[in-house]
Amino acid sequence: MQMLKEVIVQGWPENKHNCNPQVSDYWNCRAELTVVDGIIYKGCKIVIPLSLRKQMLQKIHEGHLGIEKCKKRAREVMYWPKINQDVSNEVERCSVCLKYRPSNPSEPLSPHPVPERPYEKVGVDLFTCHGKDFLMVTDYFSAYPEVCALNTTNSETVIKCLKAVFSRYGVPNVVFSDNGPQFTSLHFKNFAKEWDFVHQTSSPNYPQSNGLVERSIQTIKHLMKKSKESGSDFYKSLLIYRSTPLEHGASPAQLLMGRRLRSNLPMKQTLLKSGMEDKVRKVKENINRKQKIYFDRGTRILPELEIGEEVRIKESSTKTWNLQGAVKEQIDPRSYIVETSDGTVLRRNRRDIVVDKTSKEPSKVSTETVEMTTSTSRMSESGRDSSETLRRSSRVKQPPTRLIETC
Repeated sequence: MQMLKEVIVQGWPENKHNCNPQVSDYWNCRAELTVVDGIIYKGCKIVIPLSLRKQMLQKIHEGHLGIEKCKKRAREVMYWPKINQDVSNEVERCSVCLKYRPSNPSEPLSPHPVPERPYEKVGVDLFTCHGKDFLMVTDYFSAYPEVCALNTTNSETVIKCLKAVFSRYGVPNVVFSDNGPQFTSLHFKNFAKEWDFVHQTSSPNYPQSNGLVERSIQTIKHLMKKSKESGSDFYKSLLIYRSTPLEHGASPAQLLMGRRLRSNLPMKQTLLKSGMEDKVRKVKENINRKQKIYFDRGTRILPELEIGEEVRIKESSTKTWNLQGAVKEQIDPRSYIVETSDGTVLRRNRRDIVVDKTSKEPSKVSTETVEMTTSTSRMSESGRDSSETLRRSSRVKQPPTRLIETC
C-alpha cells in the first residue's frame, strides 16, 4: 500500500505496462484514487490493504447474509481488487449459512403496486422462532423490517406493538395482513377506525399474497437461527440487514429514514449524513446560545475543590448537608468522586458539594496573633492601673536658708 500511495501522490505512468505489478490491479480505477490522512480512498470507499482483507471479510459476513447482499454491503463502503470473488468465497465457506441455505426458491408472486412513499402501506404477520412469538411489520416501499416480541398473541398485545411502531414511523394508509383471529377481531377493527387506516386481508389459505412479509419473516428467522448457533448478537445482524443495500442500491434504512445507519464496517463520515445536519446544527447552536444567556443570569462559578479536601454533600432526600467526606478524584470540571466518613464512594456535581470548615483547627498565624493581642492587652491594663494609683512622697523637705530669719 505504501507503493500505491507513492504512485497516487507522484503520478501514474503513461502506460499500464510501466506500472509496478503490485499496483497494476488499480490501473483501471486510478482516476478515482486519493490519499487523505494516510488512507487511500476510491471515491468515498476505503481501499483495504491485503493484511486487513481477511478481517474485513469476516465483518462483511458477520450478519450471515447471502452472497449478493454481502457484495452490495461491501461495495458500498470499501474496495480492493477482486472483492466480489473474495466475498463469494467467504460466504460459500460458511458452514452456518450452508446449513440454513433454503432448499427451494419461493414461488413467483403477483407483486403489489409500488407505494409512492415510505410507510404508505405495511404488511404485518405473526411468526414463531425458538418457542417465542413475534410480530413482523414490513414497509412495502423500503422493505424495512420491525420485529416485536409478544408475550401473548391476542389482539390487545398485537395492537399495542403496532401503536409503538406507528408512533416511530407514522400511521400507514393501508395495513395488509392475513385472516388470523388477531386481525379479524372487533378490537382490531376499532383500532383501524380510531387510527384512521385501511385494513386489507389476504385470501384465506393463500399466504403468498402477503409475499413481502413472508419473505421478511423467512429472512429474520434465518438470522435468529444463525445468530443463536454462531453465538452472535441477533440485533446486530438485524442492524446489518437494515443497512445493506437492496437491488436498487439503497438500503431499507436509507429509503425509510433518508440516511445510512452506522454498522460494523468502517466508512467515511460524510456517508452517514442526510444533508440536513448543517442547517439543524446552526439552529440548535443558536437555541443553545440563547438558553445559556437566559440561564446564566444570576449564576456564579463555584471554585474547584482540591483532592483530599474535607467537604459535605447535600442529601437529595432531606435537602440537608449531612454527609461528610473527602474529595478523592475530579472526573469532569464539575463532577467529583467523594469518599464519605463511612467509606461509601459517591459521585456528585459541584453544586451538591460544599467545603466543610467545621473540623478545621485555627492556624498557627492566627494563634500567635491572639497571643500577641492578649499580651498587649495585659500590658495596657497594667500600665493603666499603675498610673491611677496615688502615693505621697516620704522625703524630708528643707526650706532654703534665705528664707530663715536670724535673731
